[in-house]
Amino acid sequence: MKNLIRFIGLSLLGLGILGWVVVDFFPERLIPFMLNQQLKRQVNIDAQGEALLRDKESIVVVTVGTASPMPGERVQTGTAVFVNGHFFMFDVGDGIVQKAENMGLPLSRLDGIFITHWHSDHMIDLPSIISRSWLLGRTSELHLYGPDGTDTLNQAIDQFLYLENQHRLDHHGHQIMDISKARAVPHEFVNKQGGKEVIYDQDGIKITAFDVDHEPIEPAVGYVIEYNGKKVVISGDTKKNDLVLKMAKDADLLLHEVLLVSLLKQMSIEIEASGNSRNATIVTDIQDYHTSPKEVAELATQANVKELVLHHFAPAPDLRIIKSLYKKELRGFDGPIHFANDGDRFVVK
Repeated sequence: MKNLIRFIGLSLLGLGILGWVVVDFFPERLIPFMLNQQLKRQVNIDAQGEALLRDKESIVVVTVGTASPMPGERVQTGTAVFVNGHFFMFDVGDGIVQKAENMGLPLSRLDGIFITHWHSDHMIDLPSIISRSWLLGRTSELHLYGPDGTDTLNQAIDQFLYLENQHRLDHHGHQIMDISKARAVPHEFVNKQGGKEVIYDQDGIKITAFDVDHEPIEPAVGYVIEYNGKKVVISGDTKKNDLVLKMAKDADLLLHEVLLVSLLKQMSIEIEASGNSRNATIVTDIQDYHTSPKEVAELATQANVKELVLHHFAPAPDLRIIKSLYKKELRGFDGPIHFANDGDRFVVK
């Protein structure tokens, strides 16, 4: 037995040395293998994307990013929705584009972006996703839907990307880089206080924008996606209010922001005591225009929501003690509750 163990050990050592020699002294021998593996990975990614786009029965929701602006490992807010052959993104905060690409989402097939409001953690990657989807091969128009300010932001993005787009065109030519698709087509709607509006109604898909309470931030909206008798609601950033409750009535899935107010109150006291009045004021202020776990649970219960997905966490529930605090305040809702992670997938069918 000892001899067998010694033989296995020496064999593994020998293989390790051989691998080291090949990698360091004959790296070109590994290039075909490496390229083949990369090609297989891309084929697999493309197949996954095609499967999402071929699904004509479901609404597939992917929480690409689930963080608020607070520091941490998660990327900021961004939610992918696949429905009846369409790929939509709802918000594109910092890190969303790279995260979506690394997850294998088919960015070249993206055809719609919906913005809830103009805080940076919901839109700072907007120029990047317009540009990157084009660079990856998008040949169809990309439509940008958002409340007041959308046209202005889109014009600024066109100017921001002008030199980048021209360089790509000069290098590769129009046959490769169709510059007419290098920008987004804006669809700005006026958000009325307490109002709602159907802003997309095609291919059996209806998307309604509705006003939320993120005062003093105006405009700010949430979205309802309806297809095949199913309903998904994205709250946007908001305090608990009656219109969110109305729009979420009988939703199959409610994706709601959440802020652990009880913890942030303690944080602001400790920050103030440390002498950092500026940051203490900011932490205090943000408690005014978000929804606590207890309020989310009450809303989901009153609206008869079938499934609740939490995201845009402040702070993220990545420590056991933090998650326990969230759970304690969420006891008012008896249905399924998901603490979304970056990259989680939810299928409504």
